[in-house]
Amino acid sequence: MIVFGYALYLLLGTLKFVLFSFYTNTAFPVDLFLMNLGGMFVLSSWTLLIQWKKRRWIWLGLLIAHSFLLISDLWYYRYFEDFLSVSLMSQMLQMGDVSSGFAALILPTDFLLFADSLIFLAILFFTRKKTFPVTKSKRQKTAGLVFLAGVILFAAPVTYSVVKEDQRLSQSVSDMRDYYQLGFWGYHGLDLFRGIQGAIAPDEALTASERQRIEDNSTSAADGVTKTPNIILVQLESFQESIIDQTVNGQTLTPNLNKLKQESLYFPSFYHQTHEGRTSDAEFITNTSLYPLKSGSVYTRFPDNEFGALPELLRDNGYDTAAMHAYEKGFWNRDQVYQNLGFDHFFSQKDYPDQQEIGMALNDKQFLTTSIEHMETLKEPYFSFLVALTSHTPYEIPEDKRELDLSGYEDPMLKRYYQTVHYVDEAVGQMVKELKAKDMWDETLVIFYGDHDSGLTDEGSEMQQKAQIDNAVDAFALDRQVPLFIKKPNQNTGQVIQENGGQIDIAPTIVDLLNLESPYMMGNSLLDDEPNLTAFRDGSFRYKDYYYEANLTEKAGNGICYDVSTKKQVDRDMCQSQTKQVRKDLRLSDAIIEKNGLEQD
Repeated sequence: MIVFGYALYLLLGTLKFVLFSFYTNTAFPVDLFLMNLGGMFVLSSWTLLIQWKKRRWIWLGLLIAHSFLLISDLWYYRYFEDFLSVSLMSQMLQMGDVSSGFAALILPTDFLLFADSLIFLAILFFTRKKTFPVTKSKRQKTAGLVFLAGVILFAAPVTYSVVKEDQRLSQSVSDMRDYYQLGFWGYHGLDLFRGIQGAIAPDEALTASERQRIEDNSTSAADGVTKTPNIILVQLESFQESIIDQTVNGQTLTPNLNKLKQESLYFPSFYHQTHEGRTSDAEFITNTSLYPLKSGSVYTRFPDNEFGALPELLRDNGYDTAAMHAYEKGFWNRDQVYQNLGFDHFFSQKDYPDQQEIGMALNDKQFLTTSIEHMETLKEPYFSFLVALTSHTPYEIPEDKRELDLSGYEDPMLKRYYQTVHYVDEAVGQMVKELKAKDMWDETLVIFYGDHDSGLTDEGSEMQQKAQIDNAVDAFALDRQVPLFIKKPNQNTGQVIQENGGQIDIAPTIVDLLNLESPYMMGNSLLDDEPNLTAFRDGSFRYKDYYYEANLTEKAGNGICYDVSTKKQVDRDMCQSQTKQVRKDLRLSDAIIEKNGLEQD
């Protein structure tokens, strides 16, 4: 019965991993199975030293604790496509304010992860009066053998990946790659170790090679600043590129943004590069031209570090800088971070009228028009950065604001999303009209961009089905492309620019337009003649006519290279040189952020 009880404990725990992989749509290769099983051996071997009467209840407790960790990882993965880590503890404090969006991703079937505990409890009930005495020496021998077997099962795949495939953990740029290389228990164990190590002995400075890379890639304008237009930079919540020019049942989703294309530069191959910080990541990437962190958000982990950010650069060149966001001032540490990035002013919830809220905060129509009033109080030239919020998941919008006929659509969240972005498009149109009426449009540099996807692009989703996505390239575009409109001063004719780019390129583009001497930025101007390398946190990227999809279960660099034009897989060599560059860039960005590498002496 002792052998049967322990085997049942291991079987139930392993089945949970299978169910977890199914729910997250992640791979479950043999080496991951062996590492997870080995981890269970190691972590539970000590229980075999305890007598049966107490040991069975400890097994039950371990199964329950295991389920809580798995379901937490599951819910977090659905929202951020990553697993929990120690570095996210500060970020968890922010989740209460977006709980409605997070709760929408919880499914009743998720609680099947606790079914094993009920099964095990039932067995304990029927065997509650039975005893199975085993000598102490035999328990010690069994526990030792199980522990040794666990170490071997865990260490063999890890050693192979490190020694044979040169997958060094210090070189990893993705938490998910760590998960596939170390298994569930190894990932969380290493993460805990790193968290403790970082708290006790944080890295103090960049290495000589890291500093040299920064110096080699720093650029400056020869003539100095020659233009000082007012700048309005607007971040639109959850706006995907796919909704631009899209019609639903004969209705145009974004008529005002479509019209804006006629008098601005439009970039249809522009991508969001956010990770776990989502909206805060978009803000950070856009204003600093650095990548998001491997784990967590810069806003909550390193709010005091220096980044040579765009607002600071503009302020040093005579601009009055202001951030505007109609929500709580301290949410995501914005009050602290905005000041650190170089914003002179932060207009937050208290600076906006207490009127109709849609979703989390004041509706975007009143937010954008009131923000114009705040701009009028700034000294020219000014830089105003606006973060809109109405179209935040789960896309709650009053019935009387729903103008679209969405018959034929079934997903209630998708229908709310379309209604919400249609409303926000009206808000943008109203803002443009008012800027023109107040003579604040023509000579101003105005930029609108989306912060990230809608969260409705998963395989099998109604959005993907309606878009008839049947290949990896189109699925990537649906998930990653966001709109970018750049209206240059005195521009009145539109132009579509096909060159790809990402949020990391917005600040360098503004610097280019103003002919400013800039600090170190990892992005590049979208208006020069050089192709941009648009990288993502998992090591995937878009470059020229190729899309590289990282395979986190294989050795780094062993992903799939696609030709975007044909949407067909091509030889990996077509993407090979950029795969190494992307990993180097991501690691350098992490080092700059974590070591405060741009701090002025």
